[in-house]
Amino acid sequence: MTDITELAQSLKAAAEKATQGNWRAFKYHDGRCGIGGGHHDEIMVCEHISKKRPHDALFIALANPANILALVEALEKPEKTSEARREAIDRTFNMFVRERDRASAAEDALEKAQTINAAAEKLVRCKGRYHSEQNYRALAALFGVNTPDLPPLEHENVHYADAAEMEIAALRQRIAELESRTVTVKLPRPGFVTISGERTAVYLKADVDAAMLAAGIEETE
Repeated sequence: MTDITELAQSLKAAAEKATQGNWRAFKYHDGRCGIGGGHHDEIMVCEHISKKRPHDALFIALANPANILALVEALEKPEKTSEARREAIDRTFNMFVRERDRASAAEDALEKAQTINAAAEKLVRCKGRYHSEQNYRALAALFGVNTPDLPPLEHENVHYADAAEMEIAALRQRIAELESRTVTVKLPRPGFVTISGERTAVYLKADVDAAMLAAGIEETE
């Protein structure tokens, strides 16, 4: 069986090449039938010689280019609508994936910062001795703490209580700055679409942008 789309396109191509204008069926005085066409009904399209089958001539006249083109257009309209709907769903789904990835990345970054903060808090609470200059300097570098007054260590167990207290204070200040940058974004109520049988939450970009802006987060492309 010929695919309906292929058939419609074949009919459309043939109709565009055929004689345009009004078609009509008529009878000669001897009973033979004919089909005339053209904008002024002055072109003989074909002659139907059977005197007993006038309905064939009527059918041929109805299958004129204008009617065929109108029929093809009616068949193509739902397909175009469905394609536009699929494109809209694809755009919504892609936007959802981007926003989901952004939210996931933000959660990962927050979890990492909290883990580092917890470990650093334990380290900076250790007063008195540091096991080595390397560990001490690595901790300071991790939090971007400048240590110009850090004295050189001659032995790994040398006690620098005063210098340690100063660096502990600087590290605590840095941790407080990091914690103050943590924000909570309340996501808007999602809509839902069904894609391949799976119900998926969808957020409008405008709503997500508004929620992020309300939380003090500036979005950059």
